[in-house]
Amino acid sequence: MNKGGDPISETFYPGGTNGGEPEQGMENPADGDTAASGEAPPIDDDTGLNCNGKGPPIDADPLFAVTHSSAGMVEADSTAVGSGARDNMSGLSIPDDIAVWQGTGDSIGNEEQLQLSAIMEIASAINSKLGLEHILSTISTELSRVIDYDIGCVAIYEKDENCLYIRHVARKSGEKLSEGRYVPLDESNLIGWVAIHKKPILRGNIPEDKRFNEIMKEDNLKSDIVVPLIAKNSLIGTVNIGSYENNHFTPLDLELVKKFSQFTSIAIEKSQLLLDLKDLGEKYRQLVDNATDVIILVNFAGEIIECNHYTFELFGYSAEDVIGNELFMFTSPSRRDEVKRIFYKIVRGEVCKLAETPFLKKNGEIIYMDTDATTIKIKEHPYIIMIAHDVTDRKVLQEKITIQNRELKTINKKLRELDHLKSEFLGRISHELRTPLSIIMAYASTLNEDDESIDLETRTQFLKIIEEQSNKLLGLINDLLDLSKVEISETMLDVTEGSINEIIRISIELVEPLAQQRNIEINCSLDPGIPIMFFDPLRMRQVCVNLLNNAIKYTGRNGQVVVSSRQLEREIVVSVKDTGKGIDERDIPYLFDNFTQIDGGVARSSDGMGIGLRLVKHYVDLHRGKVWVDSERGRGSTFYFSLPLYYKPKEVKETVTGLKPIK
Repeated sequence: MNKGGDPISETFYPGGTNGGEPEQGMENPADGDTAASGEAPPIDDDTGLNCNGKGPPIDADPLFAVTHSSAGMVEADSTAVGSGARDNMSGLSIPDDIAVWQGTGDSIGNEEQLQLSAIMEIASAINSKLGLEHILSTISTELSRVIDYDIGCVAIYEKDENCLYIRHVARKSGEKLSEGRYVPLDESNLIGWVAIHKKPILRGNIPEDKRFNEIMKEDNLKSDIVVPLIAKNSLIGTVNIGSYENNHFTPLDLELVKKFSQFTSIAIEKSQLLLDLKDLGEKYRQLVDNATDVIILVNFAGEIIECNHYTFELFGYSAEDVIGNELFMFTSPSRRDEVKRIFYKIVRGEVCKLAETPFLKKNGEIIYMDTDATTIKIKEHPYIIMIAHDVTDRKVLQEKITIQNRELKTINKKLRELDHLKSEFLGRISHELRTPLSIIMAYASTLNEDDESIDLETRTQFLKIIEEQSNKLLGLINDLLDLSKVEISETMLDVTEGSINEIIRISIELVEPLAQQRNIEINCSLDPGIPIMFFDPLRMRQVCVNLLNNAIKYTGRNGQVVVSSRQLEREIVVSVKDTGKGIDERDIPYLFDNFTQIDGGVARSSDGMGIGLRLVKHYVDLHRGKVWVDSERGRGSTFYFSLPLYYKPKEVKETVTGLKPIK
């Protein structure tokens, strides 16, 4: 036979010694050329064994039959006998095709009963513990109690590697050689062939069998049995036993190993399934414990049955705090009634997803989570599994974006207002500058052209008008310069010690000429008890001058302006009161904005660009004071500003005893 061919398709001589009778036309293999040539002996039609085969006689109701091929190899093909003995065996049943010997021969009954009894004892030992290591060890060691062999092992099928792996090598010498060896799953070796074809094989003369590569060639085995381990028509592996003697094993030994393998196949399959389930359970446990989502198992009473490690880490509780407690421990007391209503909806299957739900951590911090909940059954008991993802950062970011969008809208509104102010400013400044310049140019041109025809009185009048308009133009330019000062900061103030009453007196002297032109009387009522204070004298003088100018500007001829100062507990208050026409209540909120004048518009009677009060507020704010107005249409106006009594910037050293910086 060619190497790799089907070893079952041809008959061969198993090498017996009990001297069976040869079939007619065949010579006895012990005599002549037949034995020397290695030709196969005839097969007895009645027994199914070779004429010189070793083994018990088979009657009309056989336990098994065998076929033969060359090089002493036998394939067993068992059939059932009698009704089939059964035993519950703690979950492993005796197959129907294992039966106690029912023949009449004296040489088989007692021996087979002993062997079958041993099989049941081994099956019980295997079934008592389904650990794979225990089962493999039992196969390799306990089998030696019913069959005499020199080497035994189990080759387990490794599906991922598509090969077989030799485990638990049992030797009479006690050595563990060849254990851990991989066997190719192909027909080049006997173990691979048996695994592929799922057929048990007995070989009586291994050295004469040249068709296979011997996996354990170094052991110089002379005969062996290889039986597949099959469960639910799926390959589990093979059971392998060998001997250093030729023709050591009988067909009964082969059948015994085959029957024995049926128990071990089921046990190994169960063990591997349990191991796979354990591995799968561990994978799921690792997956759950390493998940960055909260995973909670809750019963229908709302009690927490199980949760993953991230739940403890996120909420700050220990397992003892959480397991067995109510799910509502993660919610604030004010929301528990609402959460209970949601929970009962989940129980009824009405709610599955919750977005940005607030939860309460142990330290009182609120976090927001997107939650998915669904009902499941475990051993016919209903539970709710909840998976929640922390979206606090996302919500905070959304809130920041919302705030920023709101701020951007405010900024855009202010930009539009500034754009409007710019347009208003350009229109106003062009009018304010053009008007005095036009007047000056007109009167100057008249004086130049009609120099001789203009009398002295008219000339003097023209020059006076030119002077007034020049002063008006100078005032406008000063207003433009003051406008740039609005951006001055507190650190730019030149703060020194001084008297606010003295600043008021100097300011009155500066505006006195304008008041006299309008025949307006300025009266003072200053508190002499106001102490020396810290302020920027230049800025505060400008505050007082601007308020006085406004009062004079909006007071009619023969009117009156009253300036007063008084000391309160922690501040001083300065007021400027006029007898003008007053301010409408709706205009008061806009008085301290740029370019605001109470009678606004191009046709107003008052000069200026409307930035004086804006400067007043800005300078007073820099001194940490306040500005306000009390006015009523037709009754005049009173403007106030206050300054802290003990204001002192950090840059100024204390020079007055008991003076403390304001906080």
